Amino acid sequence: MSQGDWKVVQGDALTRFLFSAAKKERFAEFYTGEGADPATSESFCRDVFRQNLAQRVVNPAVALSCNEAVIADENGVVSFPDFSPLPFHVQRWLAIDLYAPSTGTFAFRLGTCGGVRVWCRGAQVACFTPFTRNFMQHTDVEIPLRAGKNSLLIHLDELAEREMACALQMVYLGAQALSAAFPHSQVQAEHQCTSQHPVVSQTNACASHLLTLMQQRQYGPQADALLYSALKHISAREEGSVFSVLPLLQIWRCHQGEYFSDVMFRRIKSTLMGYRYGPDERGCDAMRFDTENHALAFHAAQYLAGQSFPDGLFIASCRKGRDQQAIAKARLENWLSVVEAQGLAELNAVVSYPVDYRGLSALALMADDASLRDRAGKLIKGVQA
Repeated sequence: MSQGDWKVVQGDALTRFLFSAAKKERFAEFYTGEGADPATSESFCRDVFRQNLAQRVVNPAVALSCNEAVIADENGVVSFPDFSPLPFHVQRWLAIDLYAPSTGTFAFRLGTCGGVRVWCRGAQVACFTPFTRNFMQHTDVEIPLRAGKNSLLIHLDELAEREMACALQMVYLGAQALSAAFPHSQVQAEHQCTSQHPVVSQTNACASHLLTLMQQRQYGPQADALLYSALKHISAREEGSVFSVLPLLQIWRCHQGEYFSDVMFRRIKSTLMGYRYGPDERGCDAMRFDTENHALAFHAAQYLAGQSFPDGLFIASCRKGRDQQAIAKARLENWLSVVEAQGLAELNAVVSYPVDYRGLSALALMADDASLRDRAGKLIKGVQA
């Protein structure tokens, strides 16, 4: 019989595949969503994704062409790390030829971050779709192979929420040695897997830049473009957009009547009142709320937005502004108490990223509550001293 280019024995992972380009589709763009379940760390968006896509039928006839080679990392994991500020459904196809010494069933341990489906000679032989975010789960499968060449087609898919690891591990458990080969002799490029996510910027500087221009009375087409970009970024609820909400609140408070028309300031107001300020509010997005930086920024933004529009109805929470402000004040007082007890410098020494001062700076500048202003200001001065 024909033989492959490399042998696969018991305990070996399949380490080389051809793979396709990624197919990316915006997911749940028009879902209003529900608040996150406090008993889990998963987003509402992922719940919807799993309910709608985990058990769907995937047609192998629509597979994208696999022309590039990928080599697994030292753990035998083939991974395609990515980052997305919005929820996207990401799909990718892989291909490999296996050569069996005889006809029979051969055992593999299948691992995935996301979901995986496998076809052998056109028939689906495995489907494992736990869709646990960035956490690999495993299942054992029996794949029927004929003596000689068997073409495997593999489908990976996952919901991209911020940083994403769409990954596959396929470990051979059988006693008889197999061999493997790329399906085509012509490989256009080779990709080595690593465990690192791509470096990305999680914030949008448009609103901060716009605020700087307005403070300097520098208006014109650049200011228009920056405002439109910031409003789009915030309205889409992109990851990191809360750091654009803070300067937009300062523009609303300090610069109304300067340059932009009343119509544009009404649009700023509607954007701020349509934003999602916490995981308990309705939304189907990829925003992160649970780091020290994000929590502070969201609490400060919620407080200042509620303060700015006390009688307005906030869309995502269905609460009046004064209620938003009261809830945010309690959250801020808890956050401040913890940090004051530990010390901001000490906190910086143990967290993954230095604490972002923009939430504190916004509170020190704009909070109506004198206690919040003073506490935020003292924390900033304590670090600067």
